[in-house]
Amino acid sequence: EKKKASLLLLQQFRWGSNLKPFWRFFMTIEAIDLLGDSIYDNQSYVEQGDSVIDQISAISPVHVALHAVDGHTTTDCRLVLEDLGNDPKPTTGACISIGGNDALQNASILLEPCSNVLGAITKMQTILDEFRIHYCAVLEKLLRIYERENIRVCTVYNKVPVSHMPRETMTALGLFNEIITEEVNRRGLQLLDLRVICDSADCYSPVSPIEPSKEGGRRIVQAILNSFKEV
Repeated sequence: EKKKASLLLLQQFRWGSNLKPFWRFFMTIEAIDLLGDSIYDNQSYVEQGDSVIDQISAISPVHVALHAVDGHTTTDCRLVLEDLGNDPKPTTGACISIGGNDALQNASILLEPCSNVLGAITKMQTILDEFRIHYCAVLEKLLRIYERENIRVCTVYNKVPVSHMPRETMTALGLFNEIITEEVNRRGLQLLDLRVICDSADCYSPVSPIEPSKEGGRRIVQAILNSFKEV
């Protein structure tokens, strides 16, 4: 009898029924929006079926919509959020990963000549101040659409293979992550720390090592779904 009951639950999860899939009883939301950049929109860097949206759609008990766009910055993401309108989504989860392309766009500053360390810090501070303004605007727009407890925000990962990303760039990236972490905590939002989630070389695509591989996507998907389970 126990075996029959287990099979019934499994069929319910796989093929659906008039009842909710059993995993949904442990979910706090009815849909998920993926927002941001290629952390979620990584189809171009993995085999068909291995992207983040493919993997999460295959196992999520709720509908998942992809609003993330490869190459987007905080400015682009704000425009996407504007296009979504102002109607609240109280039962939809929002997962956002943004900021990595802002950092990459400003990576050239590391090659600019400076007469002293103070000059370099001054240049970097101007960029970071601008990033904070744009990043905060994204978070505030998120909070106007989604419930605070339903928002998940990613850091920018920093374990990209050193042969493809200079260590100095990774050091500078930490300054952007500092802003992300501070502003997320300031607003009481839940952080998904990709620095910890994607912490090994197999998390990065051989096509473009700054993008998630199949394994990286798998870890990200599990982190997202686990974050929405009721404790």
